[in-house]
Parts: sequence; C-alpha cells; structure tokens
Amino acid sequence: MKKIILLCVGIMLVLSAGQVGAATRYTQAEFTTAESLDAGMTQAGIHFTLGDHYKNYYPEVRYGLGAMMEIGVKFGITSASINSSESAGALVGADVKYQIIKETEGVPIDLAVDLGVDNVIIHKKNATVTTFSTIVSKGFPLTDRGYKFVPYGGLEMAVLRGSLPDDNTTSMNVFGGLEWKLSQKFMVLLELKAASSLMGGAGIRFEY
Repeated sequence: MKKIILLCVGIMLVLSAGQVGAATRYTQAEFTTAESLDAGMTQAGIHFTLGDHYKNYYPEVRYGLGAMMEIGVKFGITSASINSSESAGALVGADVKYQIIKETEGVPIDLAVDLGVDNVIIHKKNATVTTFSTIVSKGFPLTDRGYKFVPYGGLEMAVLRGSLPDDNTTSMNVFGGLEWKLSQKFMVLLELKAASSLMGGAGIRFEY
C-alpha cells in the first residue's frame, strides 16, 4: 500500500512540474505536520492567513482515525480583493492525511500525504481548490513531558476551479512551517507558503 502511494506521489509531482500556473491565491496553509494523531485524539484551534490580496480567519478541528490516518475540517471567514475592492465571504474545507513513514530510532523523519478540498464563496461565486500535498517533518523534544519543536515542509499541487477566479489553474507551491508544543495540550503554529506570490499564517491549537 505504501509503495503504491509513493508511486502515485511521484507521478503527480512529475506531471504537475510542467504546469505554468504558480500562485497561492485561494489556497490555505497546511498547518499540519507529517505526524498523524492517535486514534480518538482531537485537535481544535484557530488560524489566520494573509497573502496575495487574500485573508482568512477560521477554526479547524482535526481527528485521529487510527491506522496513521486523520481528518480535518475548517470553516470561517475570508476576505479578497476583487475589482479593486475588498469583499468578504465564507470558507469551508476538509482534508484527509495518511502517514506513510513514522519517525523511530532508525528512521529520522515523518512522511505523509494529504488530500484536501477548500471552497471560498464570495458574492454567490465560488473558488474551489483541490490540493494534494507531501509533508515531511521531524520532532525535536525539549523535555521528557512532550514539549517539542516540529519543523515541517513539503510540496503542494493545487487545482483551482470555479466562477470566482479569473483563470482555472494548476500550480505547485512550496511550504514550510513550525509547530511549537508549549505544553502537553497547547501548541503554536507558524507557516509560509511560496510560489509566484507568498502567503503566511499563524495559529493556536489545543489537543485533547
């Protein structure tokens, strides 16, 4: 199963490498490491992103399904510059993450793939972004009680469709971020995503 997923990842990255479009508009930050939640574990938080005349503010909930899989759902407010004026709208989205490689004593990193769909609605028009991402991360424990730094990064293929954007595009984005676990149940996240434009974001999250 893992070999098939790795093969699919390689094929999609090769196919997408020739695409002309490259932009972060209407895409969202990953705000997740490659490490999956244990079965039954939940994370809930609030995130803010800013970039390319486009802002988002949204809560997100993530839930561990077990077998190194987790799901996430988000809903919130978005604001975009359309026809030289700021317009507000709604944002909803969901994703599924599968961890391919788990960091152990003999394996230095975590590796995961993530499939997501985000939909922005402004003035009864929509912009739907379907993303496929590869995520690599590594944890650096600070204490023996679970406090740690987890830098992460990866590549994202984003397919933009809908009546809101001027053009339907497929783009490749590079992202990197940091999850800083300040306590066993509380963490701060920072992320930067880059293509022909930049998008940055921050968030807080609780685990229970």
